[in-house]
Amino acid sequence: MILVFVGAGGSAAVDPDQYPTTIEFFNRLPDAITNTPLFPKVRDFLQAQKKDKGTIDIEDVLEVLDELQADFKKITDPKTIAGWAMGGHTQIIGSIELSGVRALEKDHVTPLNNKVKEQVYKFYGTPPSPSKLSAWIRLLKGLEETDSPLEIFTTNYDLVLEDAIEEAKVKVECGLDRRQRRTRLDLAAWNSHIGLLTKLHGSVDWQYDNGNIAISTPRFTEDHDNHCILYPGYKGAPTQGPFNVFHQHLRKVVREEYEPLAAAIFIGFAFRDDYINSILADLPSEIPMCFITKAGGELADDKQPPRAPSSNSCMHLRGGLTEESVEVCLKHVSENIRRERLL
Repeated sequence: MILVFVGAGGSAAVDPDQYPTTIEFFNRLPDAITNTPLFPKVRDFLQAQKKDKGTIDIEDVLEVLDELQADFKKITDPKTIAGWAMGGHTQIIGSIELSGVRALEKDHVTPLNNKVKEQVYKFYGTPPSPSKLSAWIRLLKGLEETDSPLEIFTTNYDLVLEDAIEEAKVKVECGLDRRQRRTRLDLAAWNSHIGLLTKLHGSVDWQYDNGNIAISTPRFTEDHDNHCILYPGYKGAPTQGPFNVFHQHLRKVVREEYEPLAAAIFIGFAFRDDYINSILADLPSEIPMCFITKAGGELADDKQPPRAPSSNSCMHLRGGLTEESVEVCLKHVSENIRRERLL
């Protein structure tokens, strides 16, 4: 089995204007968002926190907004200790006027948070042009020629991989149940199948439907609760379905509970999610790996799977996902697999 793990760079390689990375997402926010009263304050807070140690991206913004929204809800909820105390139930704090806090949360924090998240659908909801999928098609076809099942994982929301799989006509399923009027996800597939595309953080075309997840139009419905997505900035171990099922499937693949791994390929993935990194830490140290990053991209020592293999079987291609890098990757992987099978 070959594990293919795809981050934002894997879609940006198809069309950087259509599928921005997290930093580019931040830089392309419209004036309707950046000119709001709260946005500059969030940006200034993040800049002060980073102290020139990194570039602000959309994950930073949404992480702060989610935290701020949650804090304000606690303050205004008398069922929480913060809300109880702020409501004047102790002699220590005394009575505090909460109308201003409620107005700030309702009129500024929540609307800004929602507007930023809505951009996910505007940026990633358009399917890719088939003419731009040549590198992906060649990679998928070449990997299938090794006679190893493909397990593809991504944290991306767009439809690049679905379309590439269809164009390449490789044996990778998307876990769809087409037996009903609306196509839905069949979550049982992630307990009993291999050869799947697993979208760990959801998809622009997934919507909740009476306890199921329906495949729908990839555009925003004006209600975030309708959408099956973990928005940028989410980190940690998911507890709710289907995301817990998907991450558990990744863990099983990494631990070779289905069948042995022949290779692992990482494309445009920055290793910034500590929970995913903890799962990938269990990758077998002896398998060949290939890291494909965008031009100039570097992999920090602490942002690789901790048990990355020796230099002889680990290759880092820094030119992005191109037809040239694909050929180098395929040669590296196929030669290592062939050598292992001859032993």
